[in-house]
Amino acid sequence: MTDEDRAARDLRESTPDMTRERARTERRDVDKERGEPLAGGAERGGPRALRSSARPLGEWSSRPRILVTNDDGVESRGLLALKQALEGMGEVTVVAPDTNQSAVGHQKTLMRPLRVRERILADGSLAYSVDGSPTDAVSLAFLGHFGHGFDLVAAGINYGANLGDDITYSGTVSAAMEAAINSCPAFAISQEYYAHPDFSLAGRVATTVARNILEHGLSPGELVNVNVPAVSPDEFDGVEVTRLGKRVYQDELVERQDPRGIPYFWIGGPPPSGLAVPGTDFHAVVNRRIAVTPIHLDLTGRRLLKRLKTWDWTLPDDPDG
Repeated sequence: MTDEDRAARDLRESTPDMTRERARTERRDVDKERGEPLAGGAERGGPRALRSSARPLGEWSSRPRILVTNDDGVESRGLLALKQALEGMGEVTVVAPDTNQSAVGHQKTLMRPLRVRERILADGSLAYSVDGSPTDAVSLAFLGHFGHGFDLVAAGINYGANLGDDITYSGTVSAAMEAAINSCPAFAISQEYYAHPDFSLAGRVATTVARNILEHGLSPGELVNVNVPAVSPDEFDGVEVTRLGKRVYQDELVERQDPRGIPYFWIGGPPPSGLAVPGTDFHAVVNRRIAVTPIHLDLTGRRLLKRLKTWDWTLPDDPDG
């Protein structure tokens, strides 16, 4: 038995009333001593959301602190457009993945260190890149990397829409979810993809969404998902508040061989379509309207909850009893 194991055993024996969660925390501390990352046992806490109530921006005593991130990477033109759209409204900090992290979902890096680097954006302003996921970028900010909290997190402007079921894959939406977990208002904004996207309309939309959230606020666990059609500012047909629609994916498994004859695989296929049901985000965007969709982190299936309570949950007898 090593000295570390012996010390961990002595600690367990000296605290017999330790709760299960505290015991789990203690094990994480021992793991850290062995060189593995701490998953939650050490001192946490860094700044989180700054203001508990929303109010008109003219009544704020200081400019809002806004964190801007994305999943397309720190060099994305959509990220720059979002930053430039919001910097007139508040003090903007940009932190984003150093490479494209599209479709990584709510991935969080726990089993290796993260590195943060200063970067210079195309307009000469300072930004920060993280060699991890969008969730990592937001986590670093709310765990104290910048020494202060934030009033709003804005994720985007994403290359390609995040409609309906897309939100379960989207790193951009997951970044906004991470902000909501940290009790900070947030929104994700995405634009339909085409060859040479112009983000001018999406930038204007982002400004309006940010102002509304800062002035009206969001309840705990809420965020806003925004999708912008690929049309010019003169062609869009207004803003619609929608519910999530249904995506139709057409993924294909593409098998190829490397130079040694060993097979490898791509998940490919044409872009997803969707069901254009009135009232949904997909229907709004295909009809040249901006879709604003409220999302809540509580994923409880309310109807299924009632059904499950009617099922028989009696366990079978113990065969060894």
